[in-house]
Amino acid sequence: MDVLERFNDRYPFGEHLGVDVTHVEEGYVEGKIELDDHHSLSESTQLAHGAVPFGLADSLSAAAIASVEGAPGPTLDVRIDYFRPATGDIYGAAEVVRYGGDTGVVEVELTDADERRLATTRGVYKTNLVEGENPFVDS
Repeated sequence: MDVLERFNDRYPFGEHLGVDVTHVEEGYVEGKIELDDHHSLSESTQLAHGAVPFGLADSLSAAAIASVEGAPGPTLDVRIDYFRPATGDIYGAAEVVRYGGDTGVVEVELTDADERRLATTRGVYKTNLVEGENPFVDS
């Protein structure tokens, strides 16, 4: 299945969060979330809860692994560093920086519309799952 189709049309959590995968190359994915009221920490201001950029980064990382592997693998570990709050749309670029053996490593940079850095992540994902062991293959 095509990575764009998988992550834009058949990904309930991504749909709930508002993830839009916009560009896919092997080992590289871009996407965004258009910030809405339900992403906010309060009713009086549009300020994204930290889980929103984290969810975008983890989703784009899974898509980047899928662009190499054919299907996403489970997240094993992710570190996120926040630099500024997200007060508008969030854009992300995910790149597979290591792939092989049992794991892949993906780095993500999240920015706002003015290309200011909001956060970065570095995640480790399970790879090379044989058919029948990857619950994401048929999903």
